[in-house]
Amino acid sequence: MITTRVLAGVLFVCVAAASAGVAQDGAAAPRPPKNPVKASAASIKNGQQVFSGMCQPCHGPTGKGNGVMATKNPPPADLTDAKWDYGSTDGEIFAIIMNGVPKEKSVMKGVKGKLEDTEVWNVVNYLRDLAKKQKEREKAKG
Repeated sequence: MITTRVLAGVLFVCVAAASAGVAQDGAAAPRPPKNPVKASAASIKNGQQVFSGMCQPCHGPTGKGNGVMATKNPPPADLTDAKWDYGSTDGEIFAIIMNGVPKEKSVMKGVKGKLEDTEVWNVVNYLRDLAKKQKEREKAKG
């Protein structure tokens, strides 16, 4: 049974994700939510499984944006580099995964209603791990 606390948390995430830049009264929009899921080995593994099924066709197996279904214009983002066009905090990445990217900028659709919040946070943790490993590989090359 879903508790009021869980419902309130889900509502907060939805409201924060839907807010863009400035609140209606002109004040700064609320900060994106903080990642409530610890980046454990289990979370990263679960995130990888979700990524493989839902993200890999476009972003590719290593997150470089070179998947078999990747569009050419615009291409999917390289999820391993330091450049994040739509925000780089865990909360901002969560919001992009949930809501997608604006149509005029990308064909990426959100997963809201398809994945649970925890699954999306696991993907965020996996992407962080993926980027970390990519940096380590580049550093080892010299």
